[in-house]
Amino acid sequence: MGYFELAVGLLFLLALLDLSVGVSNDAVNFLNSAIGSRVTSRRVILIIAGLGVLAGSLFSSGIMEVARKGIFNPELFVFADVMVIFLAVMLADVLLLDLFNTFALPTSTTVSIVFELLGASVAVAFILVMGNPDAGNVLDYVNVQRALIIISGIGISIVVAFLVGTLVQFFSRMLFTFEQRRHTDAIRIAWSAIAFTAISYFLIIKGLKGASFVTDEMYSYIYDNTPWVTLASLVVWTVLMWILNRLRVDLLATVVLGGTFSLALAFASNDLVNFIGVPLAGLSSWQAWSGSGLAPDAMTMEALTAPVQGNTLILLGAGAVMVITLWFSSKARSVTKTEVDLGRQDDGAERFRPGPVSRGIVRTFLTTAETTAQTVPKQWRTEIATRFAREKAQSFDLDQPAFDTLRASVNLTVASILIVFATSLKLPLSTTFVSFMVAMGTSLADRAWGRDSAVYRIAGVFSVVGGWFATAIAAFLMAATFATLIKLFGIYAIVSLVAAAAFALFHSHRYHKQRSQMEQMILVSSPDRMDRDALTLRQHFSDSLQHNAEVLDKVLTVLIKRKRKMAKKLRNALKADIDATRDTESEFVRRLNRVKPKIEPWLMNQLDVLACERDLLQSATTLAELAGEHVLNEHSEPTAPVAESLMKLRGLFRNSFADLAGTPVEPDKRLSNTPIPDIDSELNNLTALVLQDLYSGERSTRNTSLMLGIVLEMRDLQRELQRASAW
Repeated sequence: MGYFELAVGLLFLLALLDLSVGVSNDAVNFLNSAIGSRVTSRRVILIIAGLGVLAGSLFSSGIMEVARKGIFNPELFVFADVMVIFLAVMLADVLLLDLFNTFALPTSTTVSIVFELLGASVAVAFILVMGNPDAGNVLDYVNVQRALIIISGIGISIVVAFLVGTLVQFFSRMLFTFEQRRHTDAIRIAWSAIAFTAISYFLIIKGLKGASFVTDEMYSYIYDNTPWVTLASLVVWTVLMWILNRLRVDLLATVVLGGTFSLALAFASNDLVNFIGVPLAGLSSWQAWSGSGLAPDAMTMEALTAPVQGNTLILLGAGAVMVITLWFSSKARSVTKTEVDLGRQDDGAERFRPGPVSRGIVRTFLTTAETTAQTVPKQWRTEIATRFAREKAQSFDLDQPAFDTLRASVNLTVASILIVFATSLKLPLSTTFVSFMVAMGTSLADRAWGRDSAVYRIAGVFSVVGGWFATAIAAFLMAATFATLIKLFGIYAIVSLVAAAAFALFHSHRYHKQRSQMEQMILVSSPDRMDRDALTLRQHFSDSLQHNAEVLDKVLTVLIKRKRKMAKKLRNALKADIDATRDTESEFVRRLNRVKPKIEPWLMNQLDVLACERDLLQSATTLAELAGEHVLNEHSEPTAPVAESLMKLRGLFRNSFADLAGTPVEPDKRLSNTPIPDIDSELNNLTALVLQDLYSGERSTRNTSLMLGIVLEMRDLQRELQRASAW
């Protein structure tokens, strides 16, 4: 098997990975509303979405040209250069999407693949132009105009989707309210019929475009007779909704499930090219070259400009991989959870940290709202408030829906209408942008962003939106870098990049697994799980003790042995640990507001454990900062007696942490408060040594201040260990 045969095989191996990481990110587009509103079990939702994905994968055969000729001009590249571009694109796409999945951030797979193709083709074209003055201009090789159109489409779709989602949800809530008893049959039937009409038309225009059984004449007829098709659809759906309502079927839940299937089908039919379009283009390139008899660097790739129909078995296989990923990918759940949490109706732990921009926006809105409220008659304000009033939940279920089926149906309906409208105008946009911003707009209109949560939600929206633009930049630079390396160093670069990618994927999977353990652990929904979850929490605390022991060991190593790189890594790692622990505490407090009184003491006990863990981490973080400042600012290293005392404390703390971490703790069993031997006396000895260095003039006041700060933090750490020994 030759070099290029191996390259084609590697492309398809990367395609399998790309399908997995890609659908893990894009699943949020069609799962968000159904999972957030909990219209049915997750199993049923995934079955419906999976059927939509499988159906959509068969309809995607007509859109494979994007990877072949949509971004670069293949007739100007030879076969060898095209394979370099394709390999660089697939490696970059897998790594980039997996990175976003690891941090549970939704992004656009369309933007990533477009800018990866652009970056890789620009890099290769630049090398060709540099090596041959007669090769022309770099811009001749690529389609920069398309990339600029996509960027402009992103900006427009973000604003329009958010505003339309906000307005539609506001008037929908004014019509329906949060009280189910006020929903008349006529309102439910009319709303559901309109929603299904929009969703079904979206399915025809967006989802079935390019399907092999839909001829151009059929599609043109539907497109040219939009008003009549829409009217007929509305009549049919109105009759059907009336029948279902007579059968006592939840119409809004039906809309949500129908919209989930529709968006899943549209996703697979339109976005499948993002994952397998490049490998299929690589296969077509290899087939054209292998039958030509020409050298790899002598055959230009005009063959890629020809129309192509996807292989049905390959498309169906790709759809099956995506369905399997939907069921088993923990990262798909994490990305979906991010969007659901940003739009949930109640409060709780907030993942994103506010900054000056989000705080300024909230402050401006509050001021504007207070001023505007004075101009609105009091009677109107009272009436509007009653439409948004919610009854206090009497259920003790800790896993209530994040929002109701009305908002879920608005999310799907508005997203469908906007995507169809943009398609009819031939405007480029991404289903990710539209789906996400509509969901954020509806949550704002539904007053889900309260005064205590708005600043965090806005920070989350800015983080996600910023991530979209970061995707374009990162995709371009990564693919350009990879293409340059492969072009210059050939097989050596490919082997190195594949090895580096495997290493990165392994560590991102491990990081995500560790990050998810706490989230899974705190999902306490009934008293019969308390004992098991208490043991899990104590095991987590034991693991945390071991982690703190390692941190303290590294801090003292930094201080004694002057490890600069270790100092920088420690400070960054500990900040993430502190944020995670704070979020867990917030989640427990949220649950205290929604549990039976007899569970409250148990939760308070667990909260005490988490508070101790946070305090330990806080002390370790301060120690790392002080030690880092001492080393990075090139302060004089500790004298020999001080270093010897630090070494003794290092061993004493290590033993104390190990003793506590290794002690078996039952949920309701408390151990006697045993003092930790020798640490107090050694800390007193260290304090005396540090002060002696100051009095003798061997160390400055600044140096001594830092060392005394380290001593004080170790005293705090020791007190927390004594507190923990009581459990």
